[in-house]
Amino acid sequence: MNHSIYQTPAALQPIHKVVKSKILSIGSYLPKQRVTSDEIMQEIKTDLHYDMPCDWMSQEMGIFERRMVADHLRPSDLAIRAAQRALDECEAIEPNEIDAVIFCGIERDRPEPATAHTIQNALGLKAHHVFDIANACYGFIDGLKLASALIETNMVTNALVVTGEVTTRMSRVVIDMLKKGMPAEDAKHLWGLLSVGDAGGAAIVGQSFDGVSGFMAYNQRCDSRHTERCYYEYLADGSVDGKMQMGQVLARGFQLNKVMVEETLEMLGWDAFDWVLSHQTGKRSFDICATLKSLDEDKLVRTYPLLGNITTATFPISFQKLVQSGKVNAGDRIGGVFAGSGLVAGQFGYVF
Repeated sequence: MNHSIYQTPAALQPIHKVVKSKILSIGSYLPKQRVTSDEIMQEIKTDLHYDMPCDWMSQEMGIFERRMVADHLRPSDLAIRAAQRALDECEAIEPNEIDAVIFCGIERDRPEPATAHTIQNALGLKAHHVFDIANACYGFIDGLKLASALIETNMVTNALVVTGEVTTRMSRVVIDMLKKGMPAEDAKHLWGLLSVGDAGGAAIVGQSFDGVSGFMAYNQRCDSRHTERCYYEYLADGSVDGKMQMGQVLARGFQLNKVMVEETLEMLGWDAFDWVLSHQTGKRSFDICATLKSLDEDKLVRTYPLLGNITTATFPISFQKLVQSGKVNAGDRIGGVFAGSGLVAGQFGYVF
């Protein structure tokens, strides 16, 4: 799954102008194993233990299946595969021209060193700026924003923004906990943690010389009062402490995005988006996004039915899906509407 979207610039920009950043190529990796939501719910026996139909997740959340990694794979393994595909398809630059490697997954290989170093070493890159950042599901957007800032201030010329998500390891622990039984009141906060899927994604971000294409603006807000509404952590006994209060998180995220979409369009000087890429925890979040001003379902790229909530990998896989659809044209205005627990909500405008 890869696609090059680089076009040879007609002319170079004068050095005194601010350089825009753009996506030169995109890459992704999906594990081979597919696990359906109905299989997970049947394994837990939700109909017997929690008075919940075994097709609840597929019917109510619209998530029919997700990809799951093999036990031995780490976040860097998925990230390396996705990054290599992006590098292979990048006609704009050579690998030795990558100046920054930014890993932005929820989980890392280990606390030290940064997973970005493992990725750089495996790919044979020579970037001088190599580091990890984290911001839950919003991490990849922060990675793009930071890469854009580094490029537009001439600190770097090209950056690899990359993620590898193995969050189903957490959901497997939750499945085992639910199989052992617990009060329904406690269980209701865990169902959302079963919506995740594993994936790797990568974007090579570089300079845009045509003065038209690339990232145009970012708009972001946070409400950090909601840190306890969506979280997970591993305990010493191997169990998971966590919850996903999706109703409250979605409601507040929607409030922020509803206010911001008009701001974002005004910042961009646009009346509407031609296409929209959005964070997707399931059918409900997708439908809510479609109700925002200037957005509708026909403009959105849907990934959740067969991939679930792929967290930070949502942007690269959605962007790639849009490009490979053949429907997007040069000059099309692409909007981003993303969110992450904490709570963070953000949008951007991108000209293809």
